[in-house]
Amino acid sequence: MNREMASANAGAPGEPKGASEGKKVLLFLPEAFEDLEAVAALSMCGWTGYRAHLPNVSVDCTGFHEVAHGRFGLSVPIDVPIGEVDPLSYDALVVPGGFHGFGFDEAYCPELRALVRAMHGNGAFVATMCVGVLPVAESGILKGGKATTYSLSSRHDNFGRLKELGVNPVKKPVVCWNGIASCSGPAYSEQVVELMLEHLVGPQGAMEIARFRKGLPG
Repeated sequence: MNREMASANAGAPGEPKGASEGKKVLLFLPEAFEDLEAVAALSMCGWTGYRAHLPNVSVDCTGFHEVAHGRFGLSVPIDVPIGEVDPLSYDALVVPGGFHGFGFDEAYCPELRALVRAMHGNGAFVATMCVGVLPVAESGILKGGKATTYSLSSRHDNFGRLKELGVNPVKKPVVCWNGIASCSGPAYSEQVVELMLEHLVGPQGAMEIARFRKGLPG
């Protein structure tokens, strides 16, 4: 996603790098996505652009509409329609959760399932948040594995759905199995992105990004 940094970022460490080299992340945004979960991926990956010795992690947004709308007011333009995505050109896939009944149900689609299988089969890291793990699990890549998801819904048995799909539900905030990360809710979305960054820029690089985002030494 080629979005210019605002001049307010002039105080950030270093100058933003070009995106000609580095890693590429695909962020799938259905309607009524959870705003914080999407922002976690966009912001945290964006900070790699200020560390000259680390690979730049760029983000392309995909979905079914020209603009995707978060449940709480965020609007994000789509860079690549889902039907035009080349799955082999990305190093990671991010699937945030969202709100059923407000548009998120479009995530349960053959297009996303095929994309998940192709990308994971090519070695891409798959980062999911909250109920975003459910359409990913429908692809079959989590069968026999472990994952967590949102458990406080009064209308949906999300843990039961994981079981139906052959996944072993784990009641933990964050779970990572076979290059597929999941979390129990938006409060843990940053931890999921940190796991993805560890995969993309290495553990030390991810720690450095976390330190500079906090804005304090040491």
